[in-house]
Amino acid sequence: MNRPLSSFLSIGLRVSVVLVFTLLLFSCSQSKNAENKNGASVDSIGINADQKASGEIKSDTLKATALPAAITYKGKPVKIMGWKDKLGDNLLLLTETGEFASADSAEYEDNRDAELHVYHYVKTGADWNKVATVNDQISSCPVDIVTRFIPGALFITDLNGDGIAECTFAYHLTCTGGVDNKVMKLIMLEHKNKYVIRGTTSVNVGAEIPGTMKYEAGIPERFKVFMIAKWKAFEREHYN
Repeated sequence: MNRPLSSFLSIGLRVSVVLVFTLLLFSCSQSKNAENKNGASVDSIGINADQKASGEIKSDTLKATALPAAITYKGKPVKIMGWKDKLGDNLLLLTETGEFASADSAEYEDNRDAELHVYHYVKTGADWNKVATVNDQISSCPVDIVTRFIPGALFITDLNGDGIAECTFAYHLTCTGGVDNKVMKLIMLEHKNKYVIRGTTSVNVGAEIPGTMKYEAGIPERFKVFMIAKWKAFEREHYN
């Protein structure tokens, strides 16, 4: 028995709707893939669901040549990170000066200084505003100077889930003439708040020379647990 013409028209209409919907989904998928291939800028860096679960914030390593003219700093950039959070666009800049003559080097010619600096900028409207700085140094050192950020010890997170990133970094700071425990500091910045762990590295020269660690009072528990874990991950030095 032949079907009425209206039945065929109804079936054809449903097929057309399904085809149009499928094409729209494919188009959206292709558009998203194209966006992902373009790479991240400071404006596009944000937080996704997986990173919220782990506490990490999506961030990008930037070059010094990409810094806005309003960003000022002392020393040579060794790490520049950019990300986006509830405050807006963020830049974290880590710099080292290297060694230079001390103010008293005319009298003590072997004396040298070395500094390291951290700058956190947030973009408000069209302006970049400095919200936090860390400055540390060794002065008048006649022997070996160590002022360096520890490679790999830089983390951008949102551990408390408030939409404002924490920046955690660690560095060595020592004037020494031998194989000694180095002064080590691990610092977390959360906007204008600063939390610090201080101590010394542990050194293995065949036998273990233990280091020390002391954290400040008042560090929120979630931050403290994270910071202590990172301290333990980077405290040990090995010498053959």
